[in-house]
Parts: sequence; structure tokens; C-alpha cells
Amino acid sequence: MKTAAAFLLALVVASCGGASRAPAPSRAEPSAPPAPTVAPPSDPLGSRPVPASAQPFVPPAPQVLDGPGKSKVWLLERHGLPLVTVAIVVPYGSAAEPIEKGGLAYATADMLDEGAGDRDALLFSQAINDLGARLASSADRDASSVSIQMLSSKLEAALSLLADAVVKPRHEKKDWSRVSALWNNALKNRTQEPNDVARVVTTFTYYGAKHPYAHPPDGTMASAKKVQLPDIAKWHKTIWRPDAATFVVVGDVKSTELTALLSKAFAAWKAPADSAPPIADPGPAAPREMRSFVVDRPEAPQIVMSWVRSGPRASDPAYAPLSMINIALGGSFTSRLNQNLREDHGWTYGARSSVNAQRSAGMVVVRAAIRADAIAGALREARKEVDTLAKEGLGETDVEKVRALLNGEALESYGTVRGVAGSLAGNASLGLLPDQDVRDLAAQRSASAKELTALATKYFDLSATTVVLVGPKDLAVKALAENGLPKPEFVDAEGAPVAH
Repeated sequence: MKTAAAFLLALVVASCGGASRAPAPSRAEPSAPPAPTVAPPSDPLGSRPVPASAQPFVPPAPQVLDGPGKSKVWLLERHGLPLVTVAIVVPYGSAAEPIEKGGLAYATADMLDEGAGDRDALLFSQAINDLGARLASSADRDASSVSIQMLSSKLEAALSLLADAVVKPRHEKKDWSRVSALWNNALKNRTQEPNDVARVVTTFTYYGAKHPYAHPPDGTMASAKKVQLPDIAKWHKTIWRPDAATFVVVGDVKSTELTALLSKAFAAWKAPADSAPPIADPGPAAPREMRSFVVDRPEAPQIVMSWVRSGPRASDPAYAPLSMINIALGGSFTSRLNQNLREDHGWTYGARSSVNAQRSAGMVVVRAAIRADAIAGALREARKEVDTLAKEGLGETDVEKVRALLNGEALESYGTVRGVAGSLAGNASLGLLPDQDVRDLAAQRSASAKELTALATKYFDLSATTVVLVGPKDLAVKALAENGLPKPEFVDAEGAPVAH
């Protein structure tokens, strides 16, 4: 206290002009000369450009023309390069064939380039090569197709060969013997590939043996043995009909030129009067309760895990926005499943999910090849990610990220003639509209986070899921039990029940 009073008294005396001496002024230090001003070096590249905001890509829609034999033509002209791709699609695939002869559509498509018209298999292949063209054929569940890509200057000659393959296939016995042997060997090899086994078994067990989608498009080892050359010839005549066909043409050709060339090349293609086309829509899958299946691979270092449940058909308005949710869940490298199972835990090289594009009865699938000793944790984490998405949906940041990815995918798909043709042919095979890509992108860009959350709740509920594990039986059974999943049924590499 005393010390404080003395200090206050000194302040009062000083403020009243007491005789205390003012301190001597300090000596000024000499100031340093100012630093010379140096202008920053100029950038030899100029000022940095400010990128413009990314513009949403809108795919061009094809023209729709009348084709030969009551067919339809989807034409998208692109004159930047002298290339043309022509695809022919008919809406009949493995879902339309007799179940006991599964793989018939696949084998019929495989025979399209095995000789046609006046040329045997070798001469036909040589004629394609001489044009510098590429011919390919395939069949999936919903459609069969054949395509050819060539320089636009070779279009007329290429269409002549394509017409021979579709209208006048030779179907010779020696060629079928070779194709059939290769096909059966491929099916045998398929049973040894765990990811292929998972794909086949998941579809078979989910749909059930009697559904047209249940068997794989390339058939089974048992059904392939029942497909004979007369079946190929009859099936070809039944499904390759112009009144059901769509020509998809993309590239350096104008509509007037194209219609004249198609009419000339396919003048002999007529719809058969003595046979009706098969049913193209296989109908919905039957409702199913949660079930588990195991394919035993005793020595496998990994277990391929699959979750599958019902999804919308490709024509459903929900399909396009649901695909956005799928990208966030497992449809990209930065997806939730991949980040959790691969990046955070190191259990897999990659985890994926998909929403199958099908004419009817679609599927939502989650799949990953997991380190065998980690399968219990992977089942738990995968289910957690799906359940979280079903409850919370996507946030606004997630939605914008997915939209950017979709924009990039569309740009990539439409960046090449072949890519555009593939996208349009896929739409034709599913019975979709010529401008379906335009519609889908518009629906995805307008979908709100609230709408996407409602879809996630509907389609990512795992209460009616089929679970398939391909790997060591003991580890698989234990993992299912630890996760409270149903006791498994044991099946072989094509889904048939086996004793254990």
C-alpha cells in the first residue's frame, strides 16, 4: 500500500510542473538511404488466365429415319473425321431364348462373322480386313447386335458385308464345330474365375432358376451342350428381322446418302412370315426374402462378396437419378465403399457397386474381392455404408461432385464415333428413346438432394438382399453368422445346389 501511495504522489508532482528535470533528447540516428525500387519481372507467358465455369454438356440427339424392311435408323452425323460406325440391334437376347438352351443368342451372334454370302469364314474375314474395317457381334440379356466401323469412303462396301452377315449367314458345320469347342472351353474356364463365378451365381440365385434373366447370356456348361447348329439357324431367322431392328449410325455420312445405301445393301432383308418374334420383356423378378449363398473355394486367398437387391428397369424415371447415388456409393474410385474397404482398411484392391441397365427387373449390386481373413469386417462395413446412405442420402456437396463426374463421363462417351454409337446402341437395345442420354442428364442435373435421399431409402434397403460369398467355406460361414445374416445355402459355380 505504501509503495502504491508514493508512486501516485510522484505522478501528481510531475503533473503539477514540479522541478523534476526533463530527460535529455535522444540523439537522432542517421537514416539509411531508401532501397531502390525494383519492378517485379514480367511473366513471359502473360497474365494467368481465369478459367471459365464448366458448361454442362448436352449430348446431340440423333435423327430418326425409316430404314429397310420397316426398320428404324438413328443417325448422328459427325463430319470431323472420315469415320463411320454402323450397328444393328434387335431386342432379343438370352432372356428371349429357351432356358434349357441358354446361350443360344450368344452363340448365334458369335456365328455372324463365320462366313456369309459367297464367302466362307476365311474369305469373309479377309474381306473385312481388306477394308480396314472392324466387325463385332454380341448378345446380352436384352438384345443381340452386330456392328462395323470403317472409313467413310468404304461405307458402301462395308454395308454389303454387314448385310451378308445378317441376311445370308452360311452356318457351316466345320465353323460351328470350332466355335462350339471354343465356347465350351470358355465356359469351363469361367468356373475357375471367382469374379465370374460371383457374377453368375448372384444373378441365378437372385432371380431364381425359372426367370428368363437367371441364366448368364453365354449359357452354362449343361445348356451349351444342347445347342446345335440347326438351333442356331432357326434362332437367327427368328430374331434377326428388320421389322424389329434399329440401325444406329454415327459418323461422316449424310442422311440422304445413308438411306440409299441401306436400301440397296439390305434389299433382300424381309421379316419372316411364318414365325412371330419372341417376347422381349421378361417381366419382374419375384419378391424374395434375405438369403445367403456360399460357393466353396477352399484355397482361395480372397472371398468375393456380393450383395444384390431389386432395382428399377432402365426405362423407369428413377433409373437416371439412382445412378447418381450409385456413383457416390461405389461407382467411382473416390466412392464411399472404396474409401472404406480399400483406403481405410486395406481389405481389397477395389469395391464397386452398380445399378444394372436392363429392359426389366433390374438389380442393385455391391461387390468386392476381400482378403479372406477380413470378410467378417468387410460385410459389416459394407452394410454400414449402404445403411448410412439409405438413411441420410447425399448432401449438396456430394450431389455437385457426382454431377461433375457425370458431365465428364458424358463428354468422354461422346468424344469418339465409336463411343457415341455404343451409347445409342445400348439405348436401342433397352427399348429407350433416341434422345435418352439428353433426358437422363437433364434429370440428373435437376434432381435435388431431398429427392435423391428418397430414392436411396427405397433402393438401398438391404432387408431383402441376396448375399453371395465365393471363397473358403469355413471363413464365409463364420462371417455370415457374426453379421447376423441367414445361414447359407451351398451352390456350385453356376448356382446349382450342392451337398456340404
